[in-house]
Amino acid sequence: MKKYINILSSCSLFKNKSKNEIIDTLSKTKYKIITYHKNDFIFRADESPIYIGIVLSGSIEVQNNLKSGKYFNVLYKNKGEVFGGALAFSDIPISKFDVIAKTKCDIMLISRQSVLDVLFKDSIIAYNIMNTFAKSVMKLNKKVELFSYSSIKQKIAYSLLCNLKPDENIINLPYSKKAWAEHLNVSRSSLSRELKDLIDKGIIKITNKQIQVLKKDQLEHILDDI
Repeated sequence: MKKYINILSSCSLFKNKSKNEIIDTLSKTKYKIITYHKNDFIFRADESPIYIGIVLSGSIEVQNNLKSGKYFNVLYKNKGEVFGGALAFSDIPISKFDVIAKTKCDIMLISRQSVLDVLFKDSIIAYNIMNTFAKSVMKLNKKVELFSYSSIKQKIAYSLLCNLKPDENIINLPYSKKAWAEHLNVSRSSLSRELKDLIDKGIIKITNKQIQVLKKDQLEHILDDI
């Protein structure tokens, strides 16, 4: 566990905790570290998870399964991020979400009961857990808002504006164009076509995974064009 301490110290669950405090907390906690390979299932939709997870290396994807057999990406989680809290503490016995390894990854799984024990004993971690879960809900709300837009260009504009930090015009995408297309629930060719149109109109400029927003007001206008 000690080899992951730098990652854990950057994890939102342990914000404002020293490395020694993190080690001490985990020494009293039931957890396990498992290595998953690409496309391995961490949690399946027909399971009732009893753990929350921390990504120690690699990345994972949360997918929503539809009755039609199709699925769409809900969330990506990368090194140092937390997942599974909403499922582990839900009253709904079976979820609709698969959690899948997008790359080879090491995952720390902490038992639900251990999390509850920590909540009652450590106010700092209790606050961190509540704050982390609240941010996850906000991300899901953004996903719902994303799907409220009908056109691909609107979805792209919304995604870019959500990733744009205040007073900055550069976005470093955390995923590939293929993964971005899956995130938007559109085809890769459609995404490429609409991005080219935005580039041709001088609204954005793309260099590898870096996107420069040249005309933010035009992106906002696209969202208003219903």
